[in-house]
Amino acid sequence: MFMPGRSAATSFTGWGMVLSAGAAVPVSLAGVSPHAPLIPASALAGLSVLFATAWVVASYRAGTRTRDPLSKPYRETRRPNRALRYVLGFGVSVSTAAALMAVFTISGGYGRETERLEAAGYDEYRVPVVRLAGDPEFHEGDDDSDPYYTTDLVLRIPYETGPREVTVRGMYTRFEPPVAGRTKVDAYFAPRDPEAPVVEYGRRDTTWSYLLVFAFWGAPWTLIAGGILSGCMYDEELHRLRRFEPEVHLPALGILLVGLVLLLPVAMGFEVAGHDRLPALLAVPAPALAFTWLAKRG
Repeated sequence: MFMPGRSAATSFTGWGMVLSAGAAVPVSLAGVSPHAPLIPASALAGLSVLFATAWVVASYRAGTRTRDPLSKPYRETRRPNRALRYVLGFGVSVSTAAALMAVFTISGGYGRETERLEAAGYDEYRVPVVRLAGDPEFHEGDDDSDPYYTTDLVLRIPYETGPREVTVRGMYTRFEPPVAGRTKVDAYFAPRDPEAPVVEYGRRDTTWSYLLVFAFWGAPWTLIAGGILSGCMYDEELHRLRRFEPEVHLPALGILLVGLVLLLPVAMGFEVAGHDRLPALLAVPAPALAFTWLAKRG
């Protein structure tokens, strides 16, 4: 029968596992890497796996001391740390939120194109109408929208290399049809890149938009879930979980490892069988499943 033990190596590797995994979560949520590949978060997650492996090995070596008949029996002298319940409770809820956020990470190609356009000054600008390239089409308003016109327009785009005339299809004008030489409309383009498309609706989503949504809607529920989980734990039981037991910790670590593997396609920007988001979505419940195993078997 395996008897748990403790040593300097188990303390070092155990804290290394917790701190590296804990650092990967805020790095992921903060959008340090705005698009795939998510190098910092992936590196920290990989480091936590290495520390977890080292912790298991160090725990087995420390356990041999308790099986040696010539050695003194191992006795736990530390008192339970009340902070453990909050580390575990909020760790489960926040890591689950981070895994869910990873599902909505923008692709590497889209992110690199967005960075290129932003470097060229891509944004929404107000530009004059040179002439109409078609007849205005009237659209009736209703309770939710005002009447408007759609028209193919020739716009004068003020590129840094000199103004150019560009035709944009189906431009929107509210209430009245556009008038050449007098009407101005909003359009997206890059002043330092004439090859970039000129469009009416060209806003490009970035990680920050998802972070704002999460901060407004997801963060309160994440904190509530963390508080509930922390309140359901007992310090003495959590204290026992600090000592490695194969039948308890190995399955939980295996569940977390599977979750990390499922996150790799979206984190590193590659597909598996034509999918990258689906595996990441399957990884979302991994922290909760690992916690459930610990709660049942610990």
